[in-house]
Amino acid sequence: MGIADLQTDIIKNLLSIKDKETLLLLKEILSSQEIKKEYKLSKFEQNFISESISDYKSNHITSNDAVFKKNEEWLKK
Repeated sequence: MGIADLQTDIIKNLLSIKDKETLLLLKEILSSQEIKKEYKLSKFEQNFISESISDYKSNHITSNDAVFKKNEEWLKK
């Protein structure tokens, strides 16, 4: 399938979407592809990443299995 075919398929799909929120989301995605803006982290995100790196370096990590087990227990409550 070539680029023209893909574009045609996408346009057909877009024309069938009636949900305004979905269309706004798609518009935002397409706009960001054109502009290629640099994402700026908030202070919260910066702190979260710093703490995560520190935890990792200090070996304060939790396995994926332990996280899922904890979530299952929490959901049962």
